[in-house]
Amino acid sequence: MRSLTKKIKGFWAEEKSLSVLLVILLIQIFVVIQLGQGSLFGKIIFSVLYIFLLSVGLVYMTLTRRLALTLFLSLAAAVMLCAIVLTDALWVDIMTDAFIVFYCILLEWIVLLRTFAKGPITYHRILGSIVGYLLLALIFAHLYDISYLCLGKDTFKGLVSSDKKEFMYFSLTTLATVGYGDIAPAIPLTRSLSNLEGLTGQLYPAILITRIVSMQIDYYKKG
Repeated sequence: MRSLTKKIKGFWAEEKSLSVLLVILLIQIFVVIQLGQGSLFGKIIFSVLYIFLLSVGLVYMTLTRRLALTLFLSLAAAVMLCAIVLTDALWVDIMTDAFIVFYCILLEWIVLLRTFAKGPITYHRILGSIVGYLLLALIFAHLYDISYLCLGKDTFKGLVSSDKKEFMYFSLTTLATVGYGDIAPAIPLTRSLSNLEGLTGQLYPAILITRIVSMQIDYYKKG
């Protein structure tokens, strides 16, 4: 059992684990969330994939020796993601969204620290930067969902449903600064959030590319 645990930790300590995390995130964003959570089956699949994503992040945190935080997130994840399957209570949805936002912010921080650590810029670290970009979209999607759940239908215009896939779609188009206009924020809070996301979507690639290029140049100079 200990040898298996060491192998698992060893794998996630390697840079190629960033590539695996990207695959998990792509499945969650572009497949699972898009299936919707209107049915019990949809909720179960949604929760299972999030548990898998959470497990990956918790291993990352264990590697950084944040054991107390890891234990807290493990318990919170178990409670929240089980509750969302067993009940339709509004407060459960809000608390689950808030927990996912908090977790994704932590995961974003850890992934970026690993991506921009000292050493050569590898293929896996570039994919890690894409993970960071997609996590931003996921964070804002859940913030939009929290706004909708707390403030009602007036928060957005053009929503087809109140499912998370609507907010994921809006978040991705806003982060990519596409702005089709079929869904639009309608109150100051959601407008401010979408402005912040659009600004982040422009600055992140520019800063990222500059940082990666400068790190690679410095590495070759020192080498």
